[in-house]
Amino acid sequence: MALTANFRDFEDAIQYGAAVTNGLDAIVTRNPQDFTGSALRILTPNLPIEGVIDKFAVK
Repeated sequence: MALTANFRDFEDAIQYGAAVTNGLDAIVTRNPQDFTGSALRILTPNLPIEGVIDKFAVK
């Protein structure tokens, strides 16, 4: 899948292929622009961390 994927960076193609093959919902990356047109949700590292903080914040 990575060899035939339309990515400029081979490592991004490998990550995307692994995510799709394993049924993941999203990829976390510092370079979301590298995954434009992706069928998966593309998140930056800050978003998941903020979600964890919000989930476990003492209210």
